[in-house]
Amino acid sequence: MKRLVFWLFASLTVLALVSCRPGPPESPTATVDSSIPTERPAPDSTPVALATLPATASATVGPAADAWTIVQKRGRLIIGTSADYPPFAFYDEAFELDGYDVALGRLLGERLGVEVEFKDMAFDGLGGALQVGQIDAAIAAISITDQRRGQMDFSNLYFASDGAALARAGDGIVIAGVEDLAPWRVAVQDGTVYETWLEESAVGMGLLPADNLLIYDDNAKAVEDLRAGFIDVIVADSLPLEVAAQDGSLAIAGRGLNRQRFAVAVTKGSTLLSPINEALFDLQTDGELVRLAERYLNLNQAEVQPLPPVESTPVPPEGAQSIAAGCIDAMTLIAHLSLDDDGMRTPPPVSPGTPFQKSWRIQNNGTCTWTSGYLLTPVGGNVPQAGMSGAATAIQGQVRPGESYDITVDLVSPLLPGVYQGFWSMRAPDGLLFGDRIWVGITVPAQPTPTPPATAAPSAGISFSANRTTIRSGECVQFIWQVTQAESVYFYAQGQIPEQNQVTASGERSECPPATMFYNLRVVSSDGTSDIRSIRIDVDPAPDTPFINSFTVTPNQQIVAGGCVDVRWRVSGDVTNILVTRNDTVLWNGAPLSGTSRDCPAVGEVVYAIEVTGPGGTSRSLENITVVEATPVPGRPTPTIPSNRLPVINSFIVVPNRISAGNCLTVSWSVSGNVSRVQLRRDNTLVLDFAVFSGNVTDCLSIEGSYVYRVDAFNAQGEVVSQQAVATVVR
Repeated sequence: MKRLVFWLFASLTVLALVSCRPGPPESPTATVDSSIPTERPAPDSTPVALATLPATASATVGPAADAWTIVQKRGRLIIGTSADYPPFAFYDEAFELDGYDVALGRLLGERLGVEVEFKDMAFDGLGGALQVGQIDAAIAAISITDQRRGQMDFSNLYFASDGAALARAGDGIVIAGVEDLAPWRVAVQDGTVYETWLEESAVGMGLLPADNLLIYDDNAKAVEDLRAGFIDVIVADSLPLEVAAQDGSLAIAGRGLNRQRFAVAVTKGSTLLSPINEALFDLQTDGELVRLAERYLNLNQAEVQPLPPVESTPVPPEGAQSIAAGCIDAMTLIAHLSLDDDGMRTPPPVSPGTPFQKSWRIQNNGTCTWTSGYLLTPVGGNVPQAGMSGAATAIQGQVRPGESYDITVDLVSPLLPGVYQGFWSMRAPDGLLFGDRIWVGITVPAQPTPTPPATAAPSAGISFSANRTTIRSGECVQFIWQVTQAESVYFYAQGQIPEQNQVTASGERSECPPATMFYNLRVVSSDGTSDIRSIRIDVDPAPDTPFINSFTVTPNQQIVAGGCVDVRWRVSGDVTNILVTRNDTVLWNGAPLSGTSRDCPAVGEVVYAIEVTGPGGTSRSLENITVVEATPVPGRPTPTIPSNRLPVINSFIVVPNRISAGNCLTVSWSVSGNVSRVQLRRDNTLVLDFAVFSGNVTDCLSIEGSYVYRVDAFNAQGEVVSQQAVATVVR
């Protein structure tokens, strides 16, 4: 977890693991702001980590004035945080700062009698921001270490926790560290520090398969599933797990996991420390800290650990200095030069899949000179697609301390409609992020629905109907067909391959479309001619219902009797219950938000379904497979079960594949198997990242020519399977 490797040093700089790309067409200019009182280093000066400097090094920047008096005169406390670490700091759906640390900062301001201003900054750069006086204090889930205490002062603790692992008694499971979780199905609560820790330190590092991390919205349900054998281990705060183990059926399998000791950081010697400690004492005495834990950390009063006293700071050797020599990296956002979104209150519209540029004016308010080794790099957003195909952009020339600099990045708007906020940070040659986190905010408007394909003239031998043609998101439709004198019949959704969806001449099928789309019945006669009947299902959005991010069955379509499938799902939103079924059999009632289940169905037609219920309504999704006899039946080929290692692209289609300029087409895809990420490209330009596993988008094109669309499906090991489709735009 990055909070555990936080280098709050006087010389913080930035590095991101992305490649450099050329700067904007016009050469940027740097201008000097003489109001910043910094000592400029030599042009080749580079930042130095505090931990590497000798104890006798001296500082060039420090708190020369009475910090508390300055805050009182200003009437405002400037707090640095890093809003990429829920539940401590994050942006809510209204793009406002929220979280435990943000709420704590506001309470401190109230107790100190001053207003509070938050600066969202790169976590690694908070120390530099303190050193140059850009912020008065840092509240960002900062753990106290001896090394950090040598560089800055810390308040009394405001949060403490020790993680533990819970398993069934007698299973013999012992968890001493994250690497011991690898063989087990591990449950964690959504939105907790333990989810973030396991995503980064276990799944992200390849120690735990993604399928083995199951996300619950309620730890009590995880305990029930642990007893029932659905999962093997729960990782959470130790206190509630100890309560669950009291009946003897469960036992603590590990302690001291992801230890947390958080405090407010201020510059070494700051006079703010005493008033902050007094305010924290009052907040703790009044029960405010417990209420924050209940609101943001899903802990009740009995589960909140008592705050231990802060250990005394070791006395440094005589003559030693705690602040290192060398330059300090810091950056301040001056202005949005293009596409100003007014603090995300009015994100400007950008058409889907459109290349565009975003420019900012930033200022070097540190003491290091920026050179081409400094990059502005994307660092996330409100949704995965908010990266908008951006890549790191290098500083051109030199930007000395006190100078401002105009920088531009090249982006491509996502194809899906919505509001997007993508964040960017500066990074320096040594790899650390620093400065204000700046952003680009846009609105991608919805596109018109493409004209439906022409419907063939009615035929006496074909009947195809649906019980509903307009539904709310999450609802299902029943299709019924009856065909006479046909060689073969295929029922398939828009984007699916007809030949993989053969059905009997008479039948019915329930479908739950995630968006407005067409369903087709293709009838092939004995003479080789075919008729296609299409029914459009209009899906009205239901924004308050839970969202099914993905629901897949692997292998899909057909398996041989005796074989098994893996059912995978991930849902989000306000969820009260998740039900996973096979036909009329319940596989998992009260399933986690993200999980997997293996099932071995009997011969016949099998419908796997997920039903997600929340206060705003119910969402559903279905997957159909056929289980055939193990002994081949004459006239029916025995299917080959595909390998589970690689992703499977079930279908990828562009319709219509020929349009007039100014009109729209629909790109549809469906993937399954071992899939961790789906991307959609148009002429090698990334137009949709982290796409749903089965979906479609509308793309409106105004320039003549041929367009090559490609879907890329990646597994967790980085292996990719791709498929292309071509569309032509004419006058």
